[in-house]
Amino acid sequence: MSYTDNVKTPIGNIQITATDQVITSIAFGEELPVYTNELTLSAQAQLYAYFSGHSTLFELPLAVSGTLFQQRIWEQVNQIPYGSASNYSAIAESIGNIRAVRAAANAIGRNTFAIVVPCHRVIGRNGSLTGYRWEAWRKEWLLNFEQQRSR
Repeated sequence: MSYTDNVKTPIGNIQITATDQVITSIAFGEELPVYTNELTLSAQAQLYAYFSGHSTLFELPLAVSGTLFQQRIWEQVNQIPYGSASNYSAIAESIGNIRAVRAAANAIGRNTFAIVVPCHRVIGRNGSLTGYRWEAWRKEWLLNFEQQRSR
């Protein structure tokens, strides 16, 4: 069975999709028809808590699917603290392969869990807001939002 829900945020609608056991995606996009379950409602509540500034962590069972390399990169992205940023080179270096910067960037771009796997916290080494699957202006908004609340 497949379930869907939406979260209206200051930076657009977030679509939540799930099965009976796991969240399958959290992505910016048009509103989906609503057919909720316990997981979609939990994800919705946690996203509302994030956007209201009451929570910085997510506890959701995610159906993370990707290559072993992609999963290692996403694990590193999950280590970036709220209100902070890292860069693609540092992520590649953290898995022991400084030459894998482009591959790391590609893996980060394939993340299907907006905000929950905080790929918006990864920026260019020079501070530029390069590459964000859901548009650079959202990345900038999210970084500013988190930095203001972490002070």
